[in-house]
Amino acid sequence: MAAAISVGLLTERSARFIAEDPQAVIRASQELQALIWEIMRAQWEDGRQGAVA
Repeated sequence: MAAAISVGLLTERSARFIAEDPQAVIRASQELQALIWEIMRAQWEDGRQGAVA
């Protein structure tokens, strides 16, 4: 965690939150990942429809 903070990938506040409730951080990360996949799928489908038209 110290290395991530030192290179600016993680703030001290974020590190404290992770330490206090790591499961909440994992759940939030999974929700974010699902949202990103949904966005990517929508973009892919838009691209496919544009190629067909």
